[in-house]
Amino acid sequence: MKKHLIIALYLLCAIVAFSSCRKDRQEKPVDRMDEYTTSKKYPAKFADESLEKWQEQIPEIQKVKIKSTIDGNEQPALFYSSETVGKRPLLVMLHSWSSEYLQQVSIPFALWSKEYDWAFIHPNYRGKFDNPDAMASDLAIQDIVDAVNYAKANAEIDESRIYILGSSGGAMTALVAAGKHPEIWAGVVAWVPVFDLVDWYAFSQNYPHRDYNRHVAAACGGEPLPGTPAAEECKRRSPSTYIHNAKDVPIFLAHGTVDVLVPPDHSIRAFNILANPEDTISQKQIDYILEKQELPEGIRGATNRDKYFGTKDPQIVFMRESANVRLVLFVGVHDMAYNPGLLWLNEQQKKMPETAEVPTAGQ
Repeated sequence: MKKHLIIALYLLCAIVAFSSCRKDRQEKPVDRMDEYTTSKKYPAKFADESLEKWQEQIPEIQKVKIKSTIDGNEQPALFYSSETVGKRPLLVMLHSWSSEYLQQVSIPFALWSKEYDWAFIHPNYRGKFDNPDAMASDLAIQDIVDAVNYAKANAEIDESRIYILGSSGGAMTALVAAGKHPEIWAGVVAWVPVFDLVDWYAFSQNYPHRDYNRHVAAACGGEPLPGTPAAEECKRRSPSTYIHNAKDVPIFLAHGTVDVLVPPDHSIRAFNILANPEDTISQKQIDYILEKQELPEGIRGATNRDKYFGTKDPQIVFMRESANVRLVLFVGVHDMAYNPGLLWLNEQQKKMPETAEVPTAGQ
């Protein structure tokens, strides 16, 4: 009996000691990361990738492999979560079109997650958008869902605060993920997204020196000309096909007025589908923005202020909120600002369905 008591006391002491090593999670007020402004000003190019740079900035970051629930393929990802006790938000950060999961310009998002005790995952979702498995394919979207489930299995995640953020091709994929799986997301941030691959392919014909159209043809099975199977496949990978399903999801769209890589009408058209009819932007106004790279006088009734943009961020020329969508047009090119999307996401939380009460005996 005495021996059993000693063992029990030993186990109790071990549990107490283990618990004391893990800190309870306490949220602190968020603030701007003044050392980071936009991806264009980050000290690395969009194509730069390095695990060493990630580990140098966030030593706790883990390189993990996540098995696809569709084809069993193991996709790499970067994952971070602290050992604090309690549920925390999850940030799913998506790499852009021509990079993979080691893309260095995403590092500030992981630093934010560490600072404010969010979980963070940076999935590969089939890598660069130059092959049929990538570019918002069914496999790629499921990889993102699998990454969310991996985080939920390996950290305490607040399911009312699961966010996704991306720019360019990553923003395109974030919007497809929002449309295909609106039940997951508490907030979506899309910087300079491609809204429709067929239209973007036609636009990019004006720039034959770029590789993007070759990537689109490789992924979709040929040139996506009207009426072709390749065009149908590109539509299956475009936010334009699914975005209407995400009307209940808070979505932040941001686009530069002088973006000649992906024109700002891609974000405006997404906004028009998600916004209340009286708040949409007319085709005449869109045409003016595309031609003049500035706003027409008749649209200036909307505000050019936004509390999430600071003095170091791009200058806003237009902001409009309607229903669950926010559209920001800024003076700039194909770029992404770090702070505004994170500050906005921090305020988003979806209402979770109430758990049904289990009847007690006799009820």
